[in-house]
Amino acid sequence: MKKIARYALLLAAGLMTVSAAQAAPPAAEPAGGDTITFAQYRDWRLHFIEERQTQIEAQLAAKDVTAQRRASLERQKAYYDFFAAMPAAERDRRFRERFDEIDANHDGIIDHNERAAWHEKQRAFYDRGFYRHEAANDLGRR
Repeated sequence: MKKIARYALLLAAGLMTVSAAQAAPPAAEPAGGDTITFAQYRDWRLHFIEERQTQIEAQLAAKDVTAQRRASLERQKAYYDFFAAMPAAERDRRFRERFDEIDANHDGIIDHNERAAWHEKQRAFYDRGFYRHEAANDLGRR
């Protein structure tokens, strides 16, 4: 699997702060190149934090940002700044906790089925009505 595709698949897993229940066991083991180790997951999270900080700064610099949109962006910025400023050991501990939530069979590797199960859990949480309404309003304010 290409690196960018792997990043995209981890997007849902990387940003969510919701605790998840135990995932169903995977139906079948995918090919060897379709797995993610903790080191890969950590590197992706660090890269994603840097990217989001840059994107949010650019959005905040725009002159036509509404007060509500600015407040939303500032909350997001605080979240990513918090992780960026955190000592590496503490950040890795938190990343490890999330990795272990996604790695349902606790074999130290996230496979395709575990990613899919995590994605569905996150989708169920974030597709609730209030989130969709808030997200739609956020997009309309740009």
